[in-house]
Amino acid sequence: MKERIYRFSQYMEYKGLNDNQVTKDCGLGVGVIGGAKKGKSDLGAKTIKAILEKYQDLNKVWLLTGEGEMIKASRDLEALTQKDETHTIRYWVDVSATGGNVQFLENPNENNVRWISVPNFSECTDAVNLYGDSMSPVYKNGEVIILKEWTENYIEYGNVYLVVTNNGNRTVKYLQPGSDDAHVRCVSANPHYAPFEIELSAIKRIYIVKGRIAKDVM
Repeated sequence: MKERIYRFSQYMEYKGLNDNQVTKDCGLGVGVIGGAKKGKSDLGAKTIKAILEKYQDLNKVWLLTGEGEMIKASRDLEALTQKDETHTIRYWVDVSATGGNVQFLENPNENNVRWISVPNFSECTDAVNLYGDSMSPVYKNGEVIILKEWTENYIEYGNVYLVVTNNGNRTVKYLQPGSDDAHVRCVSANPHYAPFEIELSAIKRIYIVKGRIAKDVM
């Protein structure tokens, strides 16, 4: 297998993407991804451009050369905390994306919310802390994840979501179809964590994870 398609296949695996979804998302010709995987050719410049425009967390340098990390280097949170009058995101300082039984994303005040400006995330509204290594290496312990509330009446399977249940429990996972129409399957990026299912009726809110910010400077 050629080097670029080999690395992109790794990214596809982490994101839960299949050939048909990538072809549709990126507007590629039918068989481009499949043919590359079979060794007929590597990913060309136009295909690489389309992929990087769609999957903006994918590190271009890593994809082309194998150097660095698969996911783009995290932005420095401290450099982004000056409020932008055009768009800001609520960073919930004391809220983590795991755990539960506390109010979540309600009643903001000066003590638990910090407004941050993050370029290219105009559709997002909130950011919370991520703890634990179940989503490593895609999302790492100690990072801040950037969220957009998912308000559609369907789930785009294969993406990473923050799921908030009716009793306040929270988890960040890839979402996949469950064993039946009443359940959703939660899958970690870290293979040491077993998948599990949640009843759709038990879910209060869902937020799609759109990006991450390094927090080590705070």
